Amino acid sequence: MLWGLVLAALAAGAWYGLKPATSSADITELAREGRPDPAMVSAQVISQEDLPPAGTRSLFDHLITQHDGLPYPFEKLVKLVQAQHPDGQLPVAVLIPNGRSLLKAQATNAHPRALIAADFELANKTGLAMTPRGQLFMGFVEKANEIEVLSYNEAAGRFEFQLVQNYCAGCVPRIVYARRAICTTCHQGGGPIFPQRPWNETNGQQDTAGAIAAARGNAHPYMSIPLQQPLAMPERFDQLTDQGSFINVTQRLWLDGCGADGNDCRRLMLKLALHYADSPGSFDAAGVDAQRLRELQRRHFPKTGIAVPESDLPNRDPLGERRGLKGWWQGLWTREIKPGEGARDNEDLAAFDKLPKLPVRLDPLTPRVPKQVLTAEDIDGVYGLAALFSESDLRGLGEGSGFDIRRLAAKVDALPDSHFAARPFVRVHFMRALLGREAEYCCLNTVEMSPPVVSGLPPLKIVKQGVLHDFERYCFACHRGNPALRLDFMAGASEDAVLENIRGKTLIRDVLDWERYEGTDKAAALMPPRDSLQYQAMKQAGAEGERARAAMRGAVPGLFGF
Repeated sequence: MLWGLVLAALAAGAWYGLKPATSSADITELAREGRPDPAMVSAQVISQEDLPPAGTRSLFDHLITQHDGLPYPFEKLVKLVQAQHPDGQLPVAVLIPNGRSLLKAQATNAHPRALIAADFELANKTGLAMTPRGQLFMGFVEKANEIEVLSYNEAAGRFEFQLVQNYCAGCVPRIVYARRAICTTCHQGGGPIFPQRPWNETNGQQDTAGAIAAARGNAHPYMSIPLQQPLAMPERFDQLTDQGSFINVTQRLWLDGCGADGNDCRRLMLKLALHYADSPGSFDAAGVDAQRLRELQRRHFPKTGIAVPESDLPNRDPLGERRGLKGWWQGLWTREIKPGEGARDNEDLAAFDKLPKLPVRLDPLTPRVPKQVLTAEDIDGVYGLAALFSESDLRGLGEGSGFDIRRLAAKVDALPDSHFAARPFVRVHFMRALLGREAEYCCLNTVEMSPPVVSGLPPLKIVKQGVLHDFERYCFACHRGNPALRLDFMAGASEDAVLENIRGKTLIRDVLDWERYEGTDKAAALMPPRDSLQYQAMKQAGAEGERARAAMRGAVPGLFGF
């Protein structure tokens, strides 16, 4: 009897011991940990707050502002990014039906998560052009009505985490800055992440692409993205995330590697970066100047080194996990996620934490070992800075110095010491200084932008001002929460404040006066825009739409008040 109990206990222990190890990571707890070492220079000058520092904004905000607002549906947003490409190419894009994001439970084979990344840099013409390669990423989950946006904030020296919430037909979208501590539980280096090859999660693999096509019942592109992509597409996406991730490391090397008073170190780092960018083949990493940089770095470089975060997640094969003996065994211990279960947006952390945990190795919440830890003997800051200049930048600097790297180095030496103070490296500032002119640039000035909004603020609750329901249905999508200040004239924290702002915009009476201006040269200015969902909804509403338009006109006082 005793031996029987012992054998049963041993069998049970062996059975339990073979249970697949899953992560115990709790995103809510992890979000409370892991802020940068406050003693580091970078931690003091690169903000870790949710909202961007005053006077700075994300590349995404600049892009949306310059094109008068957020396009809908997502295909139009994809086309907006495509339109910026000098050759009109679609952004790098993949589909992930069974991923690892906060919204993983809302993505399915029929409605996979759509990821896009900008992969171009523009030529400088009359001014300086934007260089969004490796600096702009978006992920859209249709069932969650939410876009996750990761884009670089050049003036602040950091990537911004943003959400486009309530992004659906007939809805009022909100562009907000996400809770940074939540995002960095997975994005542990503060930048983009992506799986490693062979990218089984993506539609670059035939099995995944086939499952998407079968679930959708056709082979038509989804969100403008082909259902079957060559493996070169996720490979390029992976490269772009690696490139973007190293920008944060470059800022740390510029700041922490040289120290608070390391102006000479930063000046020399820039000279070497321009030399390397000008002629990588002739660059001598063991030369006198490179050795001098190492000597300057030794004075201030953190004793623990500067980590290069691991931006690559181990490859996961969701379909393969369900096959064969291994799949059967894992299925004994892991319940399937039910459709619609889990977080419905990036703020629903409690629901996300209740989902079945991934194996430790595959869970993006699991702390990852750095790819490398740099020391004062490494001069990777040189290569990182060089990568921040575009080909057009280097051509312009070359023309301005007679294509003589010594003359360009002399220009760097002539810059005031204040240019090399301990603050984030901003490519545009140094380009202007070295060109000797205030070249125009699209994406630094925030004067014409509305105030940024942080995630978690409640939407406007309409109780007493009934006419605001009409504005909400037909106008808020473009004129409330628009990053462009001139278009954000329906902003306000209360009903009364919103209505007061609307009443101050007398032009509303004219743009809603279809009868007067239809068929004239001002017809294109009528609202809602003729190609918008709001216009279609108003027309389909018939008499109710006419009532709403009359009510909205009536809410705005006439020019003479009678």
